[in-house]
This record gives sequence, structure tokens and C-alpha cells, in this order.
Amino acid sequence: MSEGGKTSVTAEVARFALAEARIPDEVRRLATNHLIDGFAVMLAGATEESGALVREHVRELAGNPRATVVATSLRAPTQTAAFANGVAAHAFDYDDTQLATDPKSVYGLLTHPTTPSLAGALAVAETLDTSGKALFEAYILGLEIECRIADAIAPRHYQEGFHSTATMGVFASAAAGARLYGCDLETTLRAFGLAASMSAGLRENFGTMTKPFHAGRAAENGVLAVHMARRGWTSAKNILEAERGFFRAAGGGYDADKIIGRLGQPYFFIEPGISIKPYPSGSLSHPAQDVLLELVTQNDVKPEDVERVDVGVNSNVPNALIHTRPTTALEAKFSLQFQMSIGILDRAAGLAQFTDEKVREPRTAGDARKGLRLRRPGDRGAGLQRDAHEGRDHAQGWP
Repeated sequence: MSEGGKTSVTAEVARFALAEARIPDEVRRLATNHLIDGFAVMLAGATEESGALVREHVRELAGNPRATVVATSLRAPTQTAAFANGVAAHAFDYDDTQLATDPKSVYGLLTHPTTPSLAGALAVAETLDTSGKALFEAYILGLEIECRIADAIAPRHYQEGFHSTATMGVFASAAAGARLYGCDLETTLRAFGLAASMSAGLRENFGTMTKPFHAGRAAENGVLAVHMARRGWTSAKNILEAERGFFRAAGGGYDADKIIGRLGQPYFFIEPGISIKPYPSGSLSHPAQDVLLELVTQNDVKPEDVERVDVGVNSNVPNALIHTRPTTALEAKFSLQFQMSIGILDRAAGLAQFTDEKVREPRTAGDARKGLRLRRPGDRGAGLQRDAHEGRDHAQGWP
């Protein structure tokens, strides 16, 4: 079914956020890896230029410093700490990625789920001086809610320009915060209603500092929604499924079968899974990067050998990797041209490759502009073929 009759999706989500946590051991084991990865990308992202700008912003804000800005000596109000840590965690685009339950899903529609849930939960948990167990469970449940909402909304949401980590992440932070504060169902529903009206983020900003800003703002706004709801702020209580609510306004509809009765059944960590990123760049480029790096290392391909690189993609790839001639490291994260070039030149695709200096090197820019050709092999994944001098062609299949 596409939409679910009289079932209140919002109420089901809120009850899941507040209920006794029955989290399987396997989910806890997997979530531990992602929690560690989440802190790792926060620490790394704090060194990015956007991290310095955020710290300037935090210092200028007055208020009650109750939570830590990770990787600094700064303490900040709860909401502000959630914002700063959310920005840092997404700054390098190295945070984990939600997988799809449906092979036909628009890949980019899905989220980087740890960042908003962890950043929001961490700030609230530290403010309340709660246990690590409570923080961990709030993070897991917030992430589950975020993933199910993203999985259910119609693909139009992403296709027309929304950034799903931003738009879905606010619900993760709100759910985690409501749980940690011990909110009742009524308060949590109002928090979701307000959170939905602060759900925002546009993909045109990919390749700029505003992309990680989206993630930070999602974490911050989720906490703000809970704070206001606890004070008695009113909002619609069926905001997800309502006629003028989130699913319809932001996506034109939703698939009820992907959310009703699905929360924790099984957890998203188990099926279809959440992927820890191998490279600090847009996820849609990773299959091609895998293939390229394997090809150049196994066949000892030299940059001077390469005449052309063919990359097979589906229709989602050029819709997300929008920078064909990047001039900054942030743009390069969303440039298949740069990523193929640097893979040939450096045989690597780590943090050291995604710097402004690397992007602006004449050899990188020149190589990125020669001979990359995208092909559309139907719904197959990404693959790569190299055409080289002396007839020594190498090809990889379509994963």
C-alpha cells in the first residue's frame, strides 16, 4: 500500500521512541561500530575550515554552557553543542550511509544517519548527566526512526532537491532528545510537529560548507523542538501522515508499508544495514572508486597510460555528483571527474586527497578534464573501463 488508512504514523513513531528499549545484542554490537565512527568523524571534521567558523559562532553566543563541543575545550548551550558537533561530523562527508530496503529506491534519498542522532543525543545526555547506556539507546532509536522515515517518503523528495540527512535528521534528534528527557507521548508528538516545520536542506548546496551546516542544524532543531514542546509549545500531532503534513508536502506521499509496523522489525542496522564510508566523498561515487583503485593497483596503470576513463552509472549519479570541474575540496567530494583523476594519480582516496591544494594542482585539474565519459547501463551499479595506449585495455564489470 502507498499510504496507511487511519493508522497514525506519527504516534507509532513517538511510541517507539519512548518505549522500553528491546534492542538485540547484534544491533548493539553493530551500533557500537557506528558510534565510534561517529565520534571519529566529529574529531576529524573539527579540523575542517567550517569547524573553525562554527567555534567562532559558539564563542559569540551567550547562554548556559552545558555540553561539550567535541575536539575543543569549549562548552556551549545544549542546542548549540548539538549544532557544532553535527557540523563537524558531516564536514568531511565521511559519516556513515543508510542502505535501501528496496532495490528500486533512489539511492541518494537515504541519509547519513548517525550524525544528527548522535549529535542531538550527545548534547542532551551530557546536559542531563545521564548514563552511557541511555545515550546509546537514544542514539539507536533516533537513528532507526530517521532511517524508516527516509525509507518511506516518496522519491520525489530527493529528486526535487531536498537533502535527506537534513530533512530526516531533525526527527532523529527530536526522538533521541524526547527519550532522554523522559517526555510523555503528548509532548513527543508536539516535538515532532515542530521538528517537521524546521526540516530543511537543499542539495544545490552540496560541495559547500552549507551541506554540513544542514546536518548540524538538524541536530540543533531536533533538540530545540523538544525544549519547546516541554515548555508547552503546541503543534500538529499527526505531522508525518497529515494531508498537509511532512510526507505529502515534502515528497508528495509515502509508502506506509516501509514504516508502519517496521520500526525495529528488524532494526535498520541488521537489514538492509548501514555502511561505514571507505572514502570522504559522496557515497554514489564509491563503487567507481573501488573499481578504479583496484584496476590501477593490480595492473600498475600509470597516469600517462590513460587516454579515457568510462564509468557506467545509473541516473542517480549525475543528479548527486554535480561538480564536473571542482575548484575546492568540498566540491571535489561531489565530482566523479576529480575522484577518477586523483585515483589514477595518487592511487588513494583518503583525507589527504580531498584538499584545496590537491584540487588546484595543475596535474589534477588537467587529468580530471580529459576523457571521463559517463555511461548509463540501465539499473546496474557503477563500473569502469580504461582505454590505454598500445592496446592494453583493462575493464571491470558492473558490480
